Amino acid sequence: MDLKDYQGQIEQLLPLMRESDFNDLLDRILFGESTNVKFLVKMELNRLNAPCQRIIDLRDKYPDTKEFTFGEKRHFLDDTAIKAFEKSLKRFNNIYTMGVFEDVVNQKREPKNTEKTEKVKALLQAEHLNLQRSNARGAERMHFAIPVQFLTQDGQEIAATTSDISTTGLRVKVSLEHRVQTGTDVGIIFTGLQKEFSGPELRAPVPYTLVGQDKTKDIIWLRLARTQDPTRFDNFLDGFIKGNKHRYKINTDNLLHSVTTKGYEQYYLPLMKGLPLFFSHHSEPKLESVLCNSQNLPILEYWRDEKGENSLSQLLNPERIALILKQPGEIKETLIFSFIHHTESKAFFIAASKEELQQSGLKTLFLSFASRKASWRVYKLQLTVAEPTILKRQFNEHSPQNVSRIALEKALEVRYVGWLADVTLEQHKPSYQSLASEIKSANQLNRFVSKKQTHFEQLPFKFVQQRQEKRYNYNTLVELTTKAGVLEGSTQDFSPRGLKIALTQAAQVKKGEKVLISLPKLQSLTKTMNLSRMVYRVVGFNPARTIVHLCVGKHAESHTGTEFFNLLIESNPGKLSEAVEKLPKPGLELALRHLCCHHLLSAVNFVSRHHGHFDIGKLAINAQSHSLVPLLKAFNKEKAQFNLSPIFGDKQLEHLVATRLKNLPGNEANQRIEMYIHIDDKDELKVIRGLDEDFIDDSERKAFINHALQHGHFYSLIIDLTRVGKPDIESIQKELDYIAHYAIHKAKQVENELWAICALVELFDTTEETLYRFGLRDPQS
Repeated sequence: MDLKDYQGQIEQLLPLMRESDFNDLLDRILFGESTNVKFLVKMELNRLNAPCQRIIDLRDKYPDTKEFTFGEKRHFLDDTAIKAFEKSLKRFNNIYTMGVFEDVVNQKREPKNTEKTEKVKALLQAEHLNLQRSNARGAERMHFAIPVQFLTQDGQEIAATTSDISTTGLRVKVSLEHRVQTGTDVGIIFTGLQKEFSGPELRAPVPYTLVGQDKTKDIIWLRLARTQDPTRFDNFLDGFIKGNKHRYKINTDNLLHSVTTKGYEQYYLPLMKGLPLFFSHHSEPKLESVLCNSQNLPILEYWRDEKGENSLSQLLNPERIALILKQPGEIKETLIFSFIHHTESKAFFIAASKEELQQSGLKTLFLSFASRKASWRVYKLQLTVAEPTILKRQFNEHSPQNVSRIALEKALEVRYVGWLADVTLEQHKPSYQSLASEIKSANQLNRFVSKKQTHFEQLPFKFVQQRQEKRYNYNTLVELTTKAGVLEGSTQDFSPRGLKIALTQAAQVKKGEKVLISLPKLQSLTKTMNLSRMVYRVVGFNPARTIVHLCVGKHAESHTGTEFFNLLIESNPGKLSEAVEKLPKPGLELALRHLCCHHLLSAVNFVSRHHGHFDIGKLAINAQSHSLVPLLKAFNKEKAQFNLSPIFGDKQLEHLVATRLKNLPGNEANQRIEMYIHIDDKDELKVIRGLDEDFIDDSERKAFINHALQHGHFYSLIIDLTRVGKPDIESIQKELDYIAHYAIHKAKQVENELWAICALVELFDTTEETLYRFGLRDPQS
């Protein structure tokens, strides 16, 4: 074997060698490879990590070398080699290894094509990632070309040929002159199968629904789905595929796309900053559900009142939603401003949309007064009409999923999908405050006090467990000591490195805070371990802060709690029940997650790392309706891609992403950046950018904006940069195993692609908010 063929996997494994689960990671990354290959790769990793005693002396080849000392060794390197040496040290934990030696030597051997490298970087092309999986067919697809007759509702009879077949759908090709509207019901007569089989199930047209079509230069590919109840034909086709799948090639492309998409979802949805919203509409729009995670939880927490009840439905009341829905276009959006007025016993939530402030004539008073409050918030709300019927195709009898009947019925009631993003920036406060030098008649704002409140469901995104171990149900007395005092409660479940506890009253704790845990009743089980005042770190809590999730620190092996719970598990084999989360409507989260992705209202770029370089990978965005599409298509080179050079060109990728990413301390750490962009398309297309720190004051910002509006187009963005952790391979392992059975290289390709992702760059279009704040208007809108 040639190790060069596994260079990508070796690069991924190098920084993971000191992980406790390294062998499991190696098995995942080298999935499907022989034991011999895994052994040789592991030997290569050990060789690269071995300490090196060799001296690098380049004096006979490069005259501008100088002495460079590292440790006790003196090398003679030029500036380029020194940079390569220092860069490689970071890959090998600041130890001079054989890998460092080879990196420096190989770097000097390889001629650099700077011009080509800069040209590739300048493109900054991002492949479009479509998170819609509504056309995915859950059943096995087999390549099978036979003639069929295509019957439309208006009486057309079209000759077509299948490309692949399954029990849930077909892919057929027709000539360009035929026009059939997507969404219509059609009938298919399998004329090719009629020549080989004489069963009655093949005589009548089989009903299908046209769910999509792809045009090429010569033909049109039509995607058809079976949405009716199973018939004798479906049983026939199921048996035909099972009997012939070893004769004809199985098509894994559809499943490959679905699995890859799901892998990207698993990265993004648990870290999405915006809050997905779902509304029903019987007599009026009503907030029914939201999908929450650790990143958008602060939006929910802001709207919790003095009774511990969530008042978000006050912000999204039927009257306000109905007003927004009157807007034209596929996506309706507005800005909502809010603050909280506290009295001795009650919290009053006061909010107004941009339209409401315009109608009331209280814009200046509201914004100047509210922006002086610590509770000041600016939200961007987007709404679109939902298409819940896609769930019927996704969760049918051929695609078994963990979605209960009651959950599916609840999801099918959704009429509108929304997205609420907090776009508040502290540096914007002075701009709003300057609208009025003094505040008069603030009582006029009482008309905006939120009053009506209705119940809605808060559903958590399912994602990779923070504790990578089994959890066991166990109830015993626990004492939590914080800076505020001691609280009593009980454990709900435990793992060797973590605890979930329920408290009798709310704990005043923050994420990442260290607390002390005592287990007085369990202390009687051991005399050698002290189970009092053990140090744990807070990793999460419920909105009321009565359920707290804890984990041990970095040195888990020496932690008393870890040692005790490992012993407890070993001493009680088969006696402890494993903890499993339960939801009131099983599968509702999964169904709403599909709606959220189908009607994607956000925009996120997945940044990958290859051979030490950060690359623009894929961009998930609504390619037809998102407000940033014109910006990201301005410099586009490929039809199915987006070009991010307006944002990351001129080495901004290195400045905004690579440098900051290296300084982010943890998986959930993130940074928020504001950027102004001027696209000048009058003569030659060019971009002028400005970060917030590039401007001295608001007068410079307004001058930049006015110039951009007069000589092209203006955009303002908030860019959220978030480091990501390991991919959730376990959630797609079953599908990967299936793909690997037919095409192992494709399964490995998916795993490698997901492991390469290192960060998310979420893009928020704040152009409307910026213009509104400065009292400006885009003449082209």
